[in-house]
Parts: sequence; C-alpha cells; structure tokens
Amino acid sequence: MTLQRSDKARAVVGVTSNRLLVDGVHRDWLRRKYVKALLHHAGVACVILPTIDAEDARGDATRAIMNALDGLVLTGDESNLDPAVLKAPASHPAADQQDVEDGIRDRPRDRLSAVAIDRAIAIGMPILGICRGLQELNVYFGGTLHPSLAEWRLGSALMHGEKPDRPRDRQYDAAHSVRVCSDGALFPIARASEVQVNSLHNQGIEALASALRPEAWAPDGLVEAASVVGAPTLQIGVQWHPEWHVSTDPLSGRLFTAFGEACVAYCHAKKH
Repeated sequence: MTLQRSDKARAVVGVTSNRLLVDGVHRDWLRRKYVKALLHHAGVACVILPTIDAEDARGDATRAIMNALDGLVLTGDESNLDPAVLKAPASHPAADQQDVEDGIRDRPRDRLSAVAIDRAIAIGMPILGICRGLQELNVYFGGTLHPSLAEWRLGSALMHGEKPDRPRDRQYDAAHSVRVCSDGALFPIARASEVQVNSLHNQGIEALASALRPEAWAPDGLVEAASVVGAPTLQIGVQWHPEWHVSTDPLSGRLFTAFGEACVAYCHAKKH
C-alpha cells in the first residue's frame, strides 16, 4: 500500500519514541512537546516511530515506514545511548529486560535510531536531531562521546547538566551561549554568531565524525550542533532542546520552521 496525499496535505515526519519498562510491561513513549512543536511551528504532521526489539533488529518494518515519510526527528531522552548497539543493531541482541536499564540505557531506541538514520541518509531525507539525537548522528557516522561531561572538564557538568533545584519548565531556560559557524547550515537559521541555548545532558560529543560538520560550540569547546557533510537537504543535530520554549524563543521557532520547509520541499520533490 502506498501513502496517498493531496497536493495540499502536510508533509509527514517520523518521530523517534523511547522504551519505558514499568512493572514488567514495555511501553513506547514520547514527550508531547515534540509533537506540538512540529505541528504548530514546523507545520508538519507526525508519525511516532516505535522502538525495535532485538529479534527485529533489521528493522524492516521501520524502513518501510520511512520510505513513506518526508522527514525524521531524532528526539532527546534521559537515557545514555549504547554505541555498540547503535552502530550495529543486528549484531548485539539482548533480552528485553536487559535492553532497558532503568533510564540508563535504552537499546530498543538505539536500534530504532540506527535504522531510521540509515534509511533517512540513504534517501536524502531531512533530519533534525535533538540532544540525544545529535549524539546518535555522531555515533552512527563513527564519532565518539564523552561518557560523562562531569568527568571531562571542570565546570562542564554545571554548564550542561540538569538543574534539579528548579521547576521542570525553568530547567529548559537558557543555560549558556554557543558560537555559531558563520558559513554553515545553522547560521542562516540562527541569524547571529552567538546565541543562548538551554542545556540538559550528561553525555556529549568527544570526537566529531568526519561525515559531520561542526555548526556551533559551547564556551568549553563542546560541539553543540553539527550537520551532515554534503547533505542534499537540511540534516542537522543540536545538543539543546528547541522544542521546549519554541513559542517564545526565536531561534527555536526558526529551527522548526526551517526543518518544516525542508520537509515540504522534500515531499514536493518526491511527487515530481
């Protein structure tokens, strides 16, 4: 069956979900903030992509879904990714109970992201990676991560980590500045050489993959945004969370708008 859409229909993007294990029951979940930002600021419709179990590690069903979509969003999550699983999901089977480690690891999500990125790159689809999503792009292309920024550089943990003493909504306020590359894909969106971003992450890019171009850096030198070298469309990841205050933060709004426009252009190009 092929997806039938009129010329006036919205572009449709796939949004990665996460695996949650509660009382022995597996659930796929996603924060509503991503969906609202995509609907109201990117102007696209959403399909939530389910996580992938070890026995389905080839991800054939996910690849079939991806072929019908116009973009991919790699969402953030508290879990640390497992580089071995993300780089070769079919080579690292694990029992369901071991796949999800109480918020520390989420291997079903790693498998989903590996398959989704692989297909999106193969067909030249727009990609927006957010926080964990940027890290997934880096690992997929062969880059490495700092296991813990608290152990990397003095002060980095305070700059990048969560602020548990604040209400949840205030944890997503601006935390530090980033310097934006003047001739990259992000600059026309940011419209400034320095912008303020929020920051809630423990891992971060150590060695940037050669297939990625750095787009922005934090004051401590951490890569905060990167794009795919030679991409036919917008394929970018950011370390911050633009979805949270997208209605009031101009940079966040422009980032989702630019992604939505790329998805619409991709959708129209498929029809002609």
